[in-house]
Amino acid sequence: MVYFCKQTKVDMNKKLFYIMLTLCMICLKAYPQGYFYDKEGGKLEYVRKQVKDGSTVWRFTGTITKVSDNGRYKDVTTESVFTKPNGKPLYSSSVIQMVRVDNETDEVSVDVAGAMASFIKARAGLTANCTEVYSTLSADAKPGDELESVFAQAKVGPLTYNLSITERKILRAETLSVPAGTFDCIVLEEHKKEDGPGHHRDVINHSWYCKGVGYVRHDSYIDGKLDTSEILYSIK
Repeated sequence: MVYFCKQTKVDMNKKLFYIMLTLCMICLKAYPQGYFYDKEGGKLEYVRKQVKDGSTVWRFTGTITKVSDNGRYKDVTTESVFTKPNGKPLYSSSVIQMVRVDNETDEVSVDVAGAMASFIKARAGLTANCTEVYSTLSADAKPGDELESVFAQAKVGPLTYNLSITERKILRAETLSVPAGTFDCIVLEEHKKEDGPGHHRDVINHSWYCKGVGYVRHDSYIDGKLDTSEILYSIK
């Protein structure tokens, strides 16, 4: 009888242990682990400045307008509104970005072709056609990792806009403080080229990414010199 009581107590303790372990795993999974912010209705506010004189290039607020969860993936729609230093609209419309987050691996995939087409629409008022092309960032990315290159294209009638993102690699892990707070980040370097009618840009980008947030700082270098720096001012 004594043995039976002890055995029952041990079994109960085991059950409680496994229940607590399961709950912990659920809580850990519920907390966003990918390098993106996917809270519906959430807002990220950024400011980009010229490094040479400290002048503001633009301000923009990215709002998570929709999150659709189909079980395996979450499809996230972000709408960004850009403004001039004086607060007036920079573009004629907002810029839409589509992001897919893998619920199993927390890998983040951004439709860069769609974002490029949306920028063309916002800046020039032209409707561009494109095929989805995704740029991905793994949740377990670490210093030394090299990422796949990305090539995208958008067409406006006979005109073609090309985008290439190459030489993608994780440089280091770093803790970074910006107005929105202090974040543990990885630093991603990329060579980005944009080429189209009236628009040519060739830069090396350094971006600081934090899990559950996305990028908190984005620096662009032209001919080896730091040109602009964009930082996260607030997150809601």
